[in-house]
Amino acid sequence: MSPALLATLLVAALLALIPVWRLRVAGWPPRSLFTAWILYAAGIFVAVRFPGPVRILVPILVLAYVAPFVAGPERLSRVLNGRRGGGVIIDVTPRPAPGLPDPSEPAERRVGGSGADDGEPGTGA
Repeated sequence: MSPALLATLLVAALLALIPVWRLRVAGWPPRSLFTAWILYAAGIFVAVRFPGPVRILVPILVLAYVAPFVAGPERLSRVLNGRRGGGVIIDVTPRPAPGLPDPSEPAERRVGGSGADDGEPGTGA
């Protein structure tokens, strides 16, 4: 093998590790990571070595290379698992102010008061 061919293979393999690293962060299994790495490396090698399919291959390769960085890890794991929905539900309801009664208490408990100052005239000191 010529040194130029080996250098091209090495550079293609190293460049293919960058998006595969991002897929690993997304939680992809090792078998899928290895397949993605081989596909990335082969695409880069073909794009560099053979001028014919470059017009078609380079836009596809650029999109595939950038996609793991644009999409979040949860989207990437959904692509692999095929799951939909089931997102995280976050409660954004504000808590009541400290001076207001708690709405989860029954209404009869809130009306009575604590007994020290329950609003009756003549009982205050």
